[in-house]
Amino acid sequence: MLELDDLYLAGISRPRLQHINLKLTSNQLIGVIGANGAGKSSLLRGIAAVEPQLKGHIRFKHQDWLRLSHRQRQKYLGYLPQTEAPEWDIRIDELVNLSAQVTHSQLMKHLEKYALLTLKERRVSQVSGGERQRALLARATLSEPQLLVCDEPVSGLDVAHQLTIMQQLHNHARTHGLVLAAIHDLALAARFCDSLLLMHNGELVQSGKPFEVLTEKNLAHCFGVQAEWFCKDNGVGWIPTPL
Repeated sequence: MLELDDLYLAGISRPRLQHINLKLTSNQLIGVIGANGAGKSSLLRGIAAVEPQLKGHIRFKHQDWLRLSHRQRQKYLGYLPQTEAPEWDIRIDELVNLSAQVTHSQLMKHLEKYALLTLKERRVSQVSGGERQRALLARATLSEPQLLVCDEPVSGLDVAHQLTIMQQLHNHARTHGLVLAAIHDLALAARFCDSLLLMHNGELVQSGKPFEVLTEKNLAHCFGVQAEWFCKDNGVGWIPTPL
């Protein structure tokens, strides 16, 4: 469904993306992981077509993705950037419905899904950073996009909402299409993601199932840690220590 062919993005001291080649099928939650500066955001921004200096080719649903107009891409794409500050101090329900313009009943159902019903009449300036993050993610998913790109969607959220949002991203992938999300918490990534993309210095080091990617060698090389993993029926955890 999504094909990346020789994606390259120049940087100041080194390339931000170094010749990324990848094929991803639909109905998956893909976690993009790596240390700070690894290239996670650059990769997601490239896929979202907001990096004008990006070189290479992207095909989505057999279409030349980068040659589509912005309006054409918006039919398929939902995008949550790493940092986004709404320009207007509008109500939360207005913010969520800003782009899709769905019916009132559809909007209320969607707000409930993201635990925003009690906040719907508050303005952006009257909610916390985590609450605003939930509202922005709700806006990105309101049109049920077939390609959802999220840069750190659970950043700033408390633990309960992190788990809820990760499950919702997983459900969205199953129901609507492909979801790519940059995730710092490797335990969350291992628990909820179907596959992981491990980035390091702008390179795609490895892609595959979480147990294939989160190896002792990869954790040492890309994160500078060794880890003890423990697994339960309902999730995984890890104890990292510096090398």
